[in-house]
Amino acid sequence: MTSYTRRDTLAGAIGIGLSASLAASPVRSSSGSIFKLGIASGDPWPDGVVLWTRLVRDAVAADGGMGEAPVEVVWEVARDERLQDVVRTGVTLAMPEFAHSVHVEVSGLEPGRSYWYRFRAENTESPIGRTRTAPAPGQQVSRLRFAAAACQHWMYGNWAAYHRMADEDLDFVLHLGDYIYEAPSSSQAAVRQKVRDVPIDVPKTLADYRRMHSWYKTDPAIQSAHSAFPWIAIWDDHDVENDYAGNQAPGRPPAAAFLRQRAAAYQAYWEHMPLRIAQRPLGPDALLYRRLAFGDLIDLIMLDERQYRSPLACPPPAPQLDRSRLVSASECADAFDPKRTMLGLDQESWLARCLTEPARGRWLLLGQQLMFSPFARKLEIGTGLDTDGWGGYAAAHQRMVDLIAARPSRDTVVLGGDIHGFVASNVPAGHQDMDSDVVAAHIVCGAISSRLGDHSNYVASLPNNPHIQFVDAQRHGYTRCTFTRDRASFEFRAVDDIRNPVSGLSTLATFETEWGVAGLRRV
Repeated sequence: MTSYTRRDTLAGAIGIGLSASLAASPVRSSSGSIFKLGIASGDPWPDGVVLWTRLVRDAVAADGGMGEAPVEVVWEVARDERLQDVVRTGVTLAMPEFAHSVHVEVSGLEPGRSYWYRFRAENTESPIGRTRTAPAPGQQVSRLRFAAAACQHWMYGNWAAYHRMADEDLDFVLHLGDYIYEAPSSSQAAVRQKVRDVPIDVPKTLADYRRMHSWYKTDPAIQSAHSAFPWIAIWDDHDVENDYAGNQAPGRPPAAAFLRQRAAAYQAYWEHMPLRIAQRPLGPDALLYRRLAFGDLIDLIMLDERQYRSPLACPPPAPQLDRSRLVSASECADAFDPKRTMLGLDQESWLARCLTEPARGRWLLLGQQLMFSPFARKLEIGTGLDTDGWGGYAAAHQRMVDLIAARPSRDTVVLGGDIHGFVASNVPAGHQDMDSDVVAAHIVCGAISSRLGDHSNYVASLPNNPHIQFVDAQRHGYTRCTFTRDRASFEFRAVDDIRNPVSGLSTLATFETEWGVAGLRRV
């Protein structure tokens, strides 16, 4: 268990008394202020949320231009958008060892209602943000709506999707990984698709990752989406390094060296996201898988499919990079080894307990990074599996599907990202039997701005995947998810022009699933 000093407690303070000197000081507008990276809230509980900001004077400086001194930050939460009816307030310290980030765990709020919040530091006010607490445990909830998003490469598009998302009527945002991208592609096709530059080299150190996160946070569209709704986030490979698996990286560095890099990436991720103190990394380790409930309607389980997994199956011989590749299943017996794990023993045991105990909500929602349904990809001869996806961990996948199939009600929806496209799919009971009984619905939410997936191969592969109802890797966007007591609907929201920061948005397709009846249908 991690131990905390008094200094650590101040850095994540829940409600220290308001500083009179700061409270009485005149304030300036946030334009040109130390709140250049915006504000955010996250991980809503029935009685509170996490409030986040990071103070910077220079977004690309290694230390944010803040120096080595702690900075007092006042925070306040109110029932109204003008912050006249303040219900919680306090002071915390933005500490240099955490890049002057602030993670305030506010408690004592009412369940299932909206609140507004802001910060104040060095006589400057932040913008005002809006958040929302979760409904109380067991409270009957008729509807919840949220956006599922992933894969936002700065270089390959503007974020009109977030600009439009901020105008939606949502309870929260679910981010399923690849918040940053650690490296651009140097291929000619990638260069042709580039929309904007990243003035930062490939990150390896804590200072590098801090600068990359800081740069991403300067975008006004993502600031708008963060300030409009609470976010629930999980990381994926690009938040550290493409296709890393556990303690192994594609370039095959010594494990100790890569774990130092992973520790730097994990800390920077935590410093720049509205996560709780419980998720703060200890070196290269962080407990990011977790469970949140929304009244009696949704039991949300967030999974970490990077930190604990076995190495990629069937790696190419050195010195080739050990990256994801399509291989024939008949030539990769390692992918079916039951000793291989995607989640690690502890997380897999925890998930088994979650899936076998009495339901906490009418719907079970699994938030995870990858395409979860089997996807037999077309090769020149036959079909293949993606070694970085669940296909490379077939026995672990079957164990998870068996747990879902054993639930007394067909109440499970699995969300994913990673493959840079929109997918609507049923989940068959058998990993290698695409025509077996359907046990769950699966949605891949699309990519905000990353280079799109191999649409032509995806489409050409559909005849071998009768459980997959829809795939589109030609458009960017996110998925709007609406859950009621009897059905859940999923709208693929696609931007018209990824190069235009204020592009329009349209619904590409809509699918729904009925509670108690596994599988999707187009509407």
